[in-house]
Amino acid sequence: MAEIAEQIRSVRAHIPAGVTLVCVSKYQPIEAIREAYEAGERHFGESRVQELKAKVAQLPADIHWHFIGHLQTNKVRDLLKIFADKSVSRPPLLIQSVDSEHLLQVINEEAEKQGITQDVLLELHTAKEETKTGLEPANIETILDFTPERYPNVRIQGLMTMATNTDDEAEIKRCFLTAQQCLSSLHSPLSTLSMGMSDDYRIAIECGATMVRIGSSIFGERERRIKAVFFDQDGVLYNSMPYHAEAWAWAMTKHGLPYTAIECYRNEGRTSTGVIQEHHQQMFGTDATPELIEAIYKDKTEYFTRQTGGFPGIIPHVDDVIRYLRANGIQCWVVTGSGQRNLIDALNDTFDNAFTGIISSFDVKHGKPDPEPYLKAWERSGFAKDECLVIENAPLGVRAGKAAGIKTIAVNTGILPDSDLAAEGADLVLPNMEALLHWFNKK
Repeated sequence: MAEIAEQIRSVRAHIPAGVTLVCVSKYQPIEAIREAYEAGERHFGESRVQELKAKVAQLPADIHWHFIGHLQTNKVRDLLKIFADKSVSRPPLLIQSVDSEHLLQVINEEAEKQGITQDVLLELHTAKEETKTGLEPANIETILDFTPERYPNVRIQGLMTMATNTDDEAEIKRCFLTAQQCLSSLHSPLSTLSMGMSDDYRIAIECGATMVRIGSSIFGERERRIKAVFFDQDGVLYNSMPYHAEAWAWAMTKHGLPYTAIECYRNEGRTSTGVIQEHHQQMFGTDATPELIEAIYKDKTEYFTRQTGGFPGIIPHVDDVIRYLRANGIQCWVVTGSGQRNLIDALNDTFDNAFTGIISSFDVKHGKPDPEPYLKAWERSGFAKDECLVIENAPLGVRAGKAAGIKTIAVNTGILPDSDLAAEGADLVLPNMEALLHWFNKK
């Protein structure tokens, strides 16, 4: 307790009166939160609904809870129900991370069902990172103009933002000042501006923050262990690559773009449009037309479906790996360049609802080898990068995982040599999923 109390005193020495300190308690044990509470803190921030539910049940009722992570719409009902018990008097929950009008609408609908008015902050996208979510500053005034009419069961208290992840103080200040200027320009009298974390909260306060969210400077660095595993789909979960290779070779060749299985494996991970454009540019030096792209992809998909019956089966022992991870409380995600709806939609049925989230070609602007797919999964998971792990089978997928700054294991289920995967920076190359299961068991 003395150590956490001392850390709090050190932090508070730099926080002026009128600025609320939210202790970021996500992933912290109950005992550590109790120590901060005994040191006088009452505002705590969590980013996962189930973890918040468990902590609310075990900690004092006068705590002000803040939900600070990315909130999926299918979790809104569970989140609001945590505070639905009217027999216990608690301060209202503040949802800090309302990053879309759709989420605002879902919160309003669920709050109406529960007979409450839910406090929220609108999250601004000010960072130079596409993976960070949030509303554009130019859209905030329009949302506020319609709030009483469209969203009568939400109460917008202010704005929240996260700065670009950089050491450049000028860029950090730009993000914070953008949020401060947006708040100042609004016709609605909003009072809360939540911005700044352990590394940049002093800059945030200089730029007008009325609330800061601080974790590691209070609780210390968390013990790092794997908490989320990001699986590629084809060749990692589904035993689909031989069929994809045959289907791509047939469809491309049919349309005057001769293509081989080796080329398919080397391009695995790209979006379908990316595959066709890359090959067309290599052959002719020009872009493929939208009509050609559509025709090739249609033929490829139909050929794949004829050969597999729509389902190619799973990679041997990958179900054992996923069962092991779930039994040890590790989240499983899918990060795929695929746009094949039947395979994506079948994932949770095939793997018994194992996946916390799925990032597909429908969710990103840039497919692998761009890091965007893995950065988006990391951002949504709420974990640190060194608490995440990528499982890939393709060179471009390995390149994407490493470019995202996440440890990446290659499981070579295809026809390429191990050296192709190692050359892209794989931290480890394994021959099959059984070897991956043994690796997890030894950790």
